[in-house]
Amino acid sequence: MAPASWRKFAFALLTLAYFLYFNWSGLWVRFASDDMMNMSIYWRLAPVRVLLSRFVPWSGAYRPMAGLFYLPLFKGFGLNPIPYHAVMLAILLGNLYLMYRFARRVGCGELQAALATLVLAYHGGMSMLYYNTAFIYDVLCFPFYLGAFLCYARVRAQGRLLRGGETALVMGLYLCALNSKEMALTLPIVLLAYEWFYHRPPVWNLREIATWLRGPGRVMLYCVALNLVYLYGKGSGPNAMMKSSAYRPELSLQRVFAFETTAMGDLFMLWETFTWRGVLAVWVLLAYLAWRRPRPMLRFCWVWLMLTPLPLAVLEGRGAACLYIPLAGWAVFAAVVLTDVAGAAARFLADEPLFRRVGYTGLFAAILCASFFFWAKQNDSLRRQFVSVAMADLGRQTADTIQQLRVLNPRVKAHSDVAFLNDPFDGWDMLFIAELWFRDRSLRFHLQRKVPLSAEELSRMTVFDFQNGRLVQVSVPAP
Repeated sequence: MAPASWRKFAFALLTLAYFLYFNWSGLWVRFASDDMMNMSIYWRLAPVRVLLSRFVPWSGAYRPMAGLFYLPLFKGFGLNPIPYHAVMLAILLGNLYLMYRFARRVGCGELQAALATLVLAYHGGMSMLYYNTAFIYDVLCFPFYLGAFLCYARVRAQGRLLRGGETALVMGLYLCALNSKEMALTLPIVLLAYEWFYHRPPVWNLREIATWLRGPGRVMLYCVALNLVYLYGKGSGPNAMMKSSAYRPELSLQRVFAFETTAMGDLFMLWETFTWRGVLAVWVLLAYLAWRRPRPMLRFCWVWLMLTPLPLAVLEGRGAACLYIPLAGWAVFAAVVLTDVAGAAARFLADEPLFRRVGYTGLFAAILCASFFFWAKQNDSLRRQFVSVAMADLGRQTADTIQQLRVLNPRVKAHSDVAFLNDPFDGWDMLFIAELWFRDRSLRFHLQRKVPLSAEELSRMTVFDFQNGRLVQVSVPAP
């Protein structure tokens, strides 16, 4: 086997081992409460409607790609969380290959691409991404987003325009990315940045702009048109997300800085450290590193990490696992800067008598290995804290309720009403769990705590109650 092949094989094994070490325990994490809501949303729809909703972005359907994740697993494995985590981890693992190809495509060498991929394999500031299946939207958006970019960039790197089939492939992947999560809205800007830094015409005048719009620019125009249709659905469609306060965008300097202080805390794993001054300092440092030399990959990644978070910055309370797509740009940027710093330090030390015998190559490798060791050690420390604290209670009540339903194994007549008294949840979780447990769309479920029912109404229903924390069936409707 050639040395280059050995290096790639060794890196693949290292990446796999690193990924499994940090993420294997995620297989045994319980469902989050949001999983029940998400799964119930898709289960209520007819399978044909779930499939067709991916092709009508103006309808405002709620992230329909995730339905193709939840529903087949629900049909095959019910409410057992292990298969859901296994499939999600398999997607995350596959995303690492796309990350490597992305780094190589924007100009990284093999070593830099390998380091960037390891950053993405596990990031302690985004632990929920690897352990919580409720973030499947981000996990699914990533491969379609990067896939669309890579398909476009591969053709443009050959010095030609996309043909009809290639354009259709890019647009199809982009539609799937939008159907996964709203994060994908920034792809036209990313493609424009790629064109600007890698394929910019030597002369940029009105004639060249018109020619460009008819050539490379037409794919971006198609993406912008798709964005407008998609945003119409999210704002005015029958299932418009923007009508909910949680998804209503607000573009203000205060909102952007609130997001950035949180996001940088997650990215640098320094929570409650950044203020708006710290954010500005990081922005200035990034701009200096990107623009001090004519290096397209750093300038492109600078645009990527500055602009891809925009769909999050205009919403309240976003961060952590939601930063998966921006993390790709951060990972490449960090890998390039690290190798630059390690190279400069190794050259300096190689001229010192104490280190001269080690040589540049040995010093360079030692600095990178030490950097990777401390990065992995910090990640491992945060992972252990995260698993022991955050994951210890995640979905505990949901799992306990599902287990009680398994033990009780109730049977309810079709086309009837079912009521739950004193359920232990604050929201509508019991309703979602009941819908998924009974798998009967003809049943009508009621939560006494949410919508009080009279004794006469309850007498016509099958009634369950939580007594001393245990689920019991207290009555059945009179014949």
